[in-house]
Formats: sequence, C-alpha cells, structure tokens
Amino acid sequence: MQAFSLLRTTLNTRDLGGHRTADGWVTARNRVWRSDHPLDPDPEDVRLMLDKGITTVIDMRDEVRVSQKPNGLTGRPGFTVYNFPVLEGSTLPESVEAVPGSYLKIACAPNMKNIFGTIASAERGVLYNCSAGKDRTGVVTTVLLMHCGVFDEEIVEDYMLTKVCNQKRFEMIRERFPDMDMNIAVPRESFMRYFMGLFRERFGGTEGYFDWLGLPADRAERLRDMLLG
Repeated sequence: MQAFSLLRTTLNTRDLGGHRTADGWVTARNRVWRSDHPLDPDPEDVRLMLDKGITTVIDMRDEVRVSQKPNGLTGRPGFTVYNFPVLEGSTLPESVEAVPGSYLKIACAPNMKNIFGTIASAERGVLYNCSAGKDRTGVVTTVLLMHCGVFDEEIVEDYMLTKVCNQKRFEMIRERFPDMDMNIAVPRESFMRYFMGLFRERFGGTEGYFDWLGLPADRAERLRDMLLG
C-alpha cells in the first residue's frame, strides 16, 4: 500500500482507492483522498489535484485553527472548500485506553452528517483533512471503507500508514512537547480494531450508522457507488 504523500507539500495525503472488498470489488482511484492540512500547496500539487478531479475539499479543523492557518486551497479557482469543524478529536485523549472511545465520539460528532453528505453530493473527487490526517480523518476513512465492505485488515493497514507518513510530525511533537505521552498520539493497530468493535456494537454496521446520522439512504448508497465506481 501507498506509504507516501500524494502531495509534495503535505506529509499524509493518500488515496482511498485500491482496497479489496469482501464482494470481490476494488475501491476506485482518485475518487476520495484523505489528508493532513494542505496549508501551502505549490503549483504542482494544485495541478495534480485538478488533473485527478479532486476539487471538493472538506476541512475538519476547528475554526480557531482554520483562522490561524487557513486551508491553502480556499479561494483557488476550480476548488470548493468547506469547513465542517469536528471538535471531538481536536485534543489528545487522556489515556491510551481512551483512544478508541474518542474515535467513537468523533464518529458521533454533529458535523459528520454534513461531511458524509458533502462527499456523497460531490460531482467530482473529494479530499478531506484534519490537522495530521490521523484521528478525525482516520475515522471518516474507516467508516467509508467499512461501508464498501473492505476487509478489516486493510482498514487497519491503511490507518497504520499514518504512523509512517507522519514520522517527521511525531518527531517534531516529541521535541516541542517532551512531557506528552506519545503512546497516545502515535497510531496503534489496537486503537482501530477496538474502535471498529465499538462502532459495530453501537450501530450494527454503516447502514445503521448513517440512519442514526439522518443521512438519506440514497446519499449513503451514493457513497458506496462513488468509491466502487
């Protein structure tokens, strides 16, 4: 699997395409990208996104962070940028044990209906991001891949690629915040496996989840069609 950023000016931009499903399908390329924040995309990055049709951008950072470090695609011709803040996941959980539960809180955030609805309504490809492309972005990615029937092992593997892509970011955090418990911040397979278990225990599956969100059934089906082509 891809263990590098698709964009030169980010660390953790990846394509949700290429994942195998239990029904024998493979998720389509260049329909949905996940990312850390694209603060200062260079002309080559902008050109690549436009060439691949990634023109809808969803920023899940809170309004304070967006005002301090605006999304670099805002106002650029060809792009439509939405800010749907997800406050859950914007701070570090209090312990390692609390991480999977924090992911469930992210999944239940008020703006999740807007996020998935916007992805489903996009005429072309979508990039969604938070700050590091790890927690909030990881939860949205997991729900989308589960919805398509992607094998759990591949979902976990995709989640763990963030540990590789964000290595420089984690090293910087260690230097700047030496008292921070990096065991909480750095992805672990158990975080995602436990979260998926909590998610299924609460909602049964993605259909139950989208029904709980209030996302219309045709929009939920559109998410699957978009990723499976």
